[in-house]
Amino acid sequence: MSDTPPIRPYWTGPRLRLRAMRVDDVDLWLAEEHDDHEAVHFLHYGTPLPTTRRDADAFAERYVDFANRRESIMWSIETHDGELVGGINLRSMDLKNGTFQTGTRIYRRHRGRGYGLEAKVLVLRYAFFELRYQKYEVRCLATNDPMVRHMARLGATLEGRIRRHVYTQGDYVDELAYGLTREEFEARLPDLEGASD
Repeated sequence: MSDTPPIRPYWTGPRLRLRAMRVDDVDLWLAEEHDDHEAVHFLHYGTPLPTTRRDADAFAERYVDFANRRESIMWSIETHDGELVGGINLRSMDLKNGTFQTGTRIYRRHRGRGYGLEAKVLVLRYAFFELRYQKYEVRCLATNDPMVRHMARLGATLEGRIRRHVYTQGDYVDELAYGLTREEFEARLPDLEGASD
């Protein structure tokens, strides 16, 4: 009998699973781009021109089925019943320094249920324990209260504030820089996995 713990599935959490992005996933993404102004503002650091069908198709072609994975690894987030609730990616992967970033979008009607945290834990486990990255880095607008709360739940450290760094909606806004090391994540992992139950 072996003392080795069983291998747990990386892509499945208590309520969610991550899978490759499919072409038809961009239909909901495009609808959210048109209707979810707050998320678009925070994701793009301002107000971009409206996303077109051509933009959505080009996005799908670029990332569907884990294409261009050296640039960005894109997953769709779905419930165990197969309902699409958002997307998450692993990006800005710096092999030399062992750092990376992520991007997460939970669609409006699914927010407030902990899906973003559950999906993020799955991706962080993969980045730290399979890809050997050593530090997760996040930048966000200081006005992005949901992200500030998300970073606190993860246990990330506020490493800096770049004052008046982004101009949007007629004002200059500070940008915040957060970091989470592999060791910090590993120490928080039991609590994080319990929090998404």
